[in-house]
Amino acid sequence: MVRGIGIDSVDIEEMRRLCADARGAFVTHTFTEAERAQARERHDPAACLAGKFAAKEAAFKALARLTAAGFDLRRVETLEDADGCPHVTLAGALAPVLEEAGVTELLVSITNERGVATAVLLAQ
Repeated sequence: MVRGIGIDSVDIEEMRRLCADARGAFVTHTFTEAERAQARERHDPAACLAGKFAAKEAAFKALARLTAAGFDLRRVETLEDADGCPHVTLAGALAPVLEEAGVTELLVSITNERGVATAVLLAQ
């Protein structure tokens, strides 16, 4: 049963600008260490992070109505498996919310096209 769906798009050049911040505050406060490490391995880290950020925002749109607690984007981790397929994991305070809401699976798809990263997330 579908419990929520979300979609988001992120401008890759804007993400590149945010990544270039000398202090790195946005990247550090938004992405997990595993996400940052995976992005560093890519030929275009900013495009990779833009896709991950779009997935985080799509997760927020799909799941925020299921919780009264705050939604920390770092609780949503988007990583690619060995085949390059993205998957989303949720940590901390959101895991019990998903269990209570009956969400057993999160499906995500990310694409980059013409300078925009877009992600769709389905919670079921």
